[in-house]
Amino acid sequence: MTAREAMTPVPLTVTPRTSNRVEQGRIVGIVRQERLLALTPSEATTLSRHELHDALARLTVERAMEPALTLPANTPLADAARRLLRHHTPEALVTEHERLVGILTHSDLLRALVPKGPEAAA
Repeated sequence: MTAREAMTPVPLTVTPRTSNRVEQGRIVGIVRQERLLALTPSEATTLSRHELHDALARLTVERAMEPALTLPANTPLADAARRLLRHHTPEALVTEHERLVGILTHSDLLRALVPKGPEAAA
């Protein structure tokens, strides 16, 4: 089984003001929920409504993005899993001909390993 067979197809791509960052068709980074939460002001903030609005307006993908691990779509799943472990990352962006075609997560890997059918219910 390959990364293409296990991935979640066609993840959302965005502009520099949103999440996964693609620039001129090239993947340049990924934004994870944990990073966004770390950059967001606390609920216990003493900022005024206007200061809070300004702080959130400055929160861009460029500030929040991290390097993304990419894998060719034909990568065998065992190799993909090893790379996720080696890079200590929960996901890899899957590419074909340098174009983003999906995302492979720990959940996708587990789904590929769990048997389907009546024995899965046991």
